[in-house]
Amino acid sequence: MDYDPLLVAEVFGRAAPIYDTVVPFFARFGERLVDFADVHAGERVLDVGCGQGATLFPAAARVAPGGQVLGVDLSVEMVAMLGDEIERQGPANASVRQMNAEDLDVVEASFDLAIASFVLHLVPDPDRAAACLLRALDERGRCAASAPVLSGSGWEFLGPLLTSFAKRATRPMDVPFRLDFDLPAVLASAGFDLAQVTEEELVFHFADEQAWWTWAWSGGLRAAFEVLTPADLEDFRRQAFLEMAALRTPDGIPLVQRATFVVARKPALV
Repeated sequence: MDYDPLLVAEVFGRAAPIYDTVVPFFARFGERLVDFADVHAGERVLDVGCGQGATLFPAAARVAPGGQVLGVDLSVEMVAMLGDEIERQGPANASVRQMNAEDLDVVEASFDLAIASFVLHLVPDPDRAAACLLRALDERGRCAASAPVLSGSGWEFLGPLLTSFAKRATRPMDVPFRLDFDLPAVLASAGFDLAQVTEEELVFHFADEQAWWTWAWSGGLRAAFEVLTPADLEDFRRQAFLEMAALRTPDGIPLVQRATFVVARKPALV
Protein backbone atom coordinates (compact mmCIF):
# COMPACT_ATOMS: atom_id res chain seq x y z
CA MET A 1 0.00 0.00 0.00
CA ASP A 2 1.51 3.30 -1.11
CA TYR A 3 1.28 5.51 1.96
CA ASP A 4 3.37 8.08 3.79
CA PRO A 5 4.38 6.48 7.12
CA LEU A 6 4.79 9.94 8.65
CA LEU A 7 1.03 10.42 8.38
CA VAL A 8 0.51 7.27 10.45
CA ALA A 9 3.05 8.48 13.00
CA GLU A 10 1.30 11.84 13.23
CA VAL A 11 -2.03 10.17 14.03
CA PHE A 12 -0.46 8.31 16.94
CA GLY A 13 1.42 11.43 17.95
CA ARG A 14 -1.88 13.24 18.38
CA ALA A 15 -3.17 10.27 20.38
CA ALA A 16 -0.08 10.12 22.60
CA PRO A 17 -1.39 12.15 25.58
CA ILE A 18 -4.24 9.66 26.19
CA TYR A 19 -2.65 6.54 24.66
CA ASP A 20 -3.51 3.40 26.67
CA THR A 21 -4.92 5.42 29.57
CA VAL A 22 -8.56 4.22 29.56
CA VAL A 23 -7.97 0.46 29.59
CA PRO A 24 -4.51 -1.19 29.50
CA PHE A 25 -5.07 -2.51 25.97
CA PHE A 26 -1.56 -2.28 24.52
CA ALA A 27 0.07 -2.94 27.90
CA ARG A 28 -1.65 -6.31 28.30
CA PHE A 29 -1.05 -7.40 24.73
CA GLY A 30 2.54 -6.20 25.01
CA GLU A 31 3.14 -8.28 28.12
CA ARG A 32 1.68 -11.34 26.41
CA LEU A 33 3.96 -10.87 23.41
CA VAL A 34 6.99 -10.72 25.69
CA ASP A 35 5.74 -13.96 27.28
CA PHE A 36 5.55 -15.64 23.87
CA ALA A 37 8.98 -14.30 22.92
CA ASP A 38 10.54 -16.12 25.90
CA VAL A 39 12.93 -13.28 26.63
CA HIS A 40 16.13 -14.21 28.50
CA ALA A 41 18.68 -12.35 30.60
CA GLY A 42 21.53 -10.87 28.61
CA GLU A 43 19.67 -10.61 25.30
CA ARG A 44 19.77 -7.63 22.94
CA VAL A 45 16.22 -6.64 22.04
CA LEU A 46 14.88 -4.29 19.37
CA ASP A 47 11.32 -3.09 20.03
CA VAL A 48 9.88 -1.68 16.79
CA GLY A 49 6.88 0.62 17.10
CA CYS A 50 7.46 0.78 20.82
CA GLY A 51 4.81 3.42 21.54
CA GLN A 52 4.98 4.18 25.23
CA GLY A 53 6.72 1.02 26.32
CA ALA A 54 4.08 -1.74 26.38
CA THR A 55 6.74 -4.29 25.41
CA LEU A 56 9.87 -2.29 26.18
CA PHE A 57 9.42 -2.23 29.95
CA PRO A 58 8.61 -5.94 30.47
CA ALA A 59 11.36 -6.91 28.02
CA ALA A 60 13.91 -4.71 29.82
CA ALA A 61 13.04 -6.38 33.12
CA ARG A 62 13.61 -9.83 31.66
CA VAL A 63 16.91 -9.16 29.88
CA ALA A 64 18.48 -7.83 33.07
CA PRO A 65 21.20 -8.28 34.07
CA GLY A 66 23.39 -7.72 31.07
CA GLY A 67 20.79 -7.25 28.35
CA GLN A 68 19.66 -4.13 26.53
CA VAL A 69 16.42 -3.01 24.89
CA LEU A 70 16.24 -0.36 22.19
CA GLY A 71 12.77 0.95 21.42
CA VAL A 72 12.14 2.74 18.13
CA ASP A 73 9.06 4.60 16.93
CA LEU A 74 8.37 7.07 14.13
CA SER A 75 6.13 9.28 16.27
CA VAL A 76 8.05 12.22 17.74
CA GLU A 77 5.53 12.53 20.57
CA MET A 78 5.65 8.85 21.50
CA VAL A 79 9.45 8.85 21.57
CA ALA A 80 9.54 11.99 23.73
CA MET A 81 7.01 10.65 26.24
CA LEU A 82 8.68 7.25 26.47
CA GLY A 83 12.10 8.86 26.82
CA ASP A 84 10.82 10.95 29.73
CA GLU A 85 9.36 7.86 31.38
CA ILE A 86 12.57 5.87 31.00
CA GLU A 87 14.50 8.78 32.53
CA ARG A 88 11.97 9.09 35.35
CA GLN A 89 11.62 5.45 36.41
CA GLY A 90 14.35 3.60 34.55
CA PRO A 91 15.31 0.98 33.62
CA ALA A 92 18.93 1.80 32.91
CA ASN A 93 19.12 -0.91 30.22
CA ALA A 94 16.46 0.67 27.98
CA SER A 95 16.65 3.49 25.46
CA VAL A 96 14.46 4.92 22.71
CA ARG A 97 15.09 6.52 19.30
CA GLN A 98 12.92 7.93 16.55
CA MET A 99 13.06 5.60 13.56
CA ASN A 100 11.03 4.29 10.65
CA ALA A 101 10.15 0.58 10.82
CA GLU A 102 10.59 0.41 7.03
CA ASP A 103 14.11 1.86 7.18
CA LEU A 104 15.74 0.70 10.40
CA ASP A 105 18.97 2.56 11.08
CA VAL A 106 20.59 -0.12 13.24
CA VAL A 107 23.69 -2.26 12.81
CA GLU A 108 22.95 -5.40 10.82
CA ALA A 109 22.82 -8.63 12.85
CA SER A 110 23.12 -6.75 16.16
CA PHE A 111 20.05 -8.07 18.02
CA ASP A 112 18.98 -11.42 19.43
CA LEU A 113 15.27 -10.56 19.38
CA ALA A 114 13.05 -8.14 17.47
CA ILE A 115 9.59 -7.34 18.84
CA ALA A 116 6.74 -5.77 16.88
CA SER A 117 3.54 -5.49 18.90
CA PHE A 118 0.46 -4.43 16.88
CA VAL A 119 2.71 -2.62 14.38
CA LEU A 120 3.19 -4.42 11.08
CA HIS A 121 -0.47 -4.20 10.04
CA LEU A 122 -0.24 -0.40 10.19
CA VAL A 123 2.94 0.32 8.24
CA PRO A 124 2.49 1.10 4.53
CA ASP A 125 4.86 -1.69 3.44
CA PRO A 126 4.83 -4.52 6.00
CA ASP A 127 6.99 -6.76 3.78
CA ARG A 128 9.74 -4.17 3.77
CA ALA A 129 9.45 -3.69 7.55
CA ALA A 130 9.65 -7.45 8.13
CA ALA A 131 12.77 -7.62 5.94
CA CYS A 132 14.31 -4.87 8.08
CA LEU A 133 13.61 -6.93 11.20
CA LEU A 134 15.32 -9.93 9.62
CA ARG A 135 18.45 -7.91 8.79
CA ALA A 136 18.65 -6.53 12.33
CA LEU A 137 18.85 -10.01 13.84
CA ASP A 138 21.95 -12.02 14.58
CA GLU A 139 22.22 -15.56 13.17
CA ARG A 140 19.31 -17.62 14.51
CA GLY A 141 17.87 -14.52 16.12
CA ARG A 142 14.12 -14.48 16.51
CA CYS A 143 11.19 -12.15 15.95
CA ALA A 144 8.04 -11.95 18.05
CA ALA A 145 5.16 -10.06 16.48
CA SER A 146 1.44 -9.60 17.00
CA ALA A 147 -1.49 -8.24 15.04
CA PRO A 148 -5.17 -7.79 15.90
CA VAL A 149 -7.87 -10.11 14.62
CA LEU A 150 -10.82 -7.90 13.79
CA SER A 151 -13.57 -10.52 13.91
CA GLY A 152 -15.25 -12.10 16.92
CA SER A 153 -15.08 -9.08 19.21
CA GLY A 154 -18.81 -8.87 19.84
CA TRP A 155 -18.70 -5.45 18.19
CA GLU A 156 -19.76 -6.61 14.73
CA PHE A 157 -21.67 -3.37 14.24
CA LEU A 158 -18.51 -1.27 14.29
CA GLY A 159 -16.97 -2.33 10.98
CA PRO A 160 -20.08 -1.65 8.87
CA LEU A 161 -20.66 1.61 10.74
CA LEU A 162 -17.11 2.79 10.01
CA THR A 163 -17.50 1.76 6.38
CA SER A 164 -20.73 3.69 5.98
CA PHE A 165 -19.26 6.85 7.46
CA ALA A 166 -16.06 6.50 5.40
CA LYS A 167 -18.18 7.51 2.42
CA ARG A 168 -18.65 10.90 4.09
CA ALA A 169 -14.92 11.49 4.66
CA THR A 170 -13.68 14.97 3.83
CA ARG A 171 -10.23 13.63 2.85
CA PRO A 172 -8.35 10.30 2.73
CA MET A 173 -7.81 8.63 6.08
CA ASP A 174 -4.26 8.78 7.47
CA VAL A 175 -3.99 5.16 8.67
CA PRO A 176 -4.07 2.25 6.18
CA PHE A 177 -6.34 -0.15 8.06
CA ARG A 178 -6.08 -3.72 6.80
CA LEU A 179 -9.04 -5.98 7.48
CA ASP A 180 -7.37 -9.19 6.27
CA PHE A 181 -3.78 -8.86 7.47
CA ASP A 182 -1.87 -12.17 7.42
CA LEU A 183 1.00 -11.73 9.88
CA PRO A 184 2.50 -15.24 9.52
CA ALA A 185 2.56 -14.87 5.73
CA VAL A 186 4.34 -11.49 5.95
CA LEU A 187 7.08 -12.88 8.18
CA ALA A 188 7.48 -16.04 6.11
CA SER A 189 7.71 -13.98 2.91
CA ALA A 190 10.54 -11.94 4.45
CA GLY A 191 12.54 -15.13 5.00
CA PHE A 192 11.70 -16.05 8.59
CA ASP A 193 11.10 -19.64 9.68
CA LEU A 194 7.84 -19.74 11.62
CA ALA A 195 8.28 -21.38 15.03
CA GLN A 196 4.95 -20.65 16.75
CA VAL A 197 1.64 -19.18 15.63
CA THR A 198 -0.98 -18.68 18.32
CA GLU A 199 -4.27 -16.85 18.52
CA GLU A 200 -5.39 -15.54 21.89
CA GLU A 201 -8.09 -13.23 23.18
CA LEU A 202 -8.19 -10.74 26.02
CA VAL A 203 -11.28 -9.12 27.50
CA PHE A 204 -11.46 -5.44 28.42
CA HIS A 205 -14.35 -3.56 30.06
CA PHE A 206 -15.26 0.05 29.46
CA ALA A 207 -17.05 1.76 32.34
CA ASP A 208 -19.54 3.31 29.93
CA GLU A 209 -19.96 4.51 26.35
CA GLN A 210 -17.98 7.69 26.98
CA ALA A 211 -15.02 5.66 28.23
CA TRP A 212 -15.00 3.78 24.92
CA TRP A 213 -15.20 7.07 23.00
CA THR A 214 -12.14 8.39 24.80
CA TRP A 215 -10.31 5.12 24.20
CA ALA A 216 -11.21 5.15 20.50
CA TRP A 217 -9.50 8.54 20.16
CA SER A 218 -6.37 7.18 21.87
CA GLY A 219 -5.29 4.94 18.99
CA GLY A 220 -5.60 4.33 15.28
CA LEU A 221 -9.39 4.71 15.24
CA ARG A 222 -8.96 8.44 15.63
CA ALA A 223 -7.82 8.52 12.00
CA ALA A 224 -11.35 7.56 10.94
CA PHE A 225 -12.85 10.28 13.15
CA GLU A 226 -10.52 13.07 12.04
CA VAL A 227 -11.76 12.89 8.44
CA LEU A 228 -15.41 13.50 9.41
CA THR A 229 -17.17 16.82 9.76
CA PRO A 230 -18.29 17.72 13.30
CA ALA A 231 -21.90 16.91 12.37
CA ASP A 232 -21.00 13.51 10.91
CA LEU A 233 -18.74 12.75 13.86
CA GLU A 234 -21.58 13.43 16.27
CA ASP A 235 -23.89 11.26 14.18
CA PHE A 236 -21.34 8.43 14.29
CA ARG A 237 -20.93 8.77 18.06
CA ARG A 238 -24.71 8.70 18.58
CA GLN A 239 -25.20 5.58 16.47
CA ALA A 240 -22.26 3.79 18.09
CA PHE A 241 -23.55 4.56 21.57
CA LEU A 242 -26.97 3.15 20.68
CA GLU A 243 -25.35 -0.11 19.56
CA MET A 244 -23.15 -0.27 22.65
CA ALA A 245 -26.09 0.03 25.02
CA ALA A 246 -27.08 -3.52 24.07
CA LEU A 247 -23.64 -4.81 25.09
CA ARG A 248 -23.68 -3.46 28.63
CA THR A 249 -23.13 -5.93 31.49
CA PRO A 250 -22.83 -5.41 35.26
CA ASP A 251 -19.05 -5.16 34.71
CA GLY A 252 -19.38 -2.50 32.01
CA ILE A 253 -19.19 -2.74 28.24
CA PRO A 254 -16.96 -5.68 27.26
CA LEU A 255 -14.55 -5.74 24.35
CA VAL A 256 -13.24 -9.17 23.41
CA GLN A 257 -10.09 -8.60 21.37
CA ARG A 258 -8.31 -11.45 19.62
CA ALA A 259 -4.76 -11.26 18.36
CA THR A 260 -2.36 -13.40 16.40
CA PHE A 261 1.03 -13.96 18.05
CA VAL A 262 3.92 -15.21 15.93
CA VAL A 263 7.42 -16.24 16.98
CA ALA A 264 9.75 -16.72 14.01
CA ARG A 265 13.44 -17.38 13.61
CA LYS A 266 16.10 -16.11 11.26
CA PRO A 267 17.35 -19.10 9.24
CA ALA A 268 20.85 -20.28 10.03
CA LEU A 269 23.50 -19.55 7.43
CA VAL A 270 24.29 -22.59 5.33
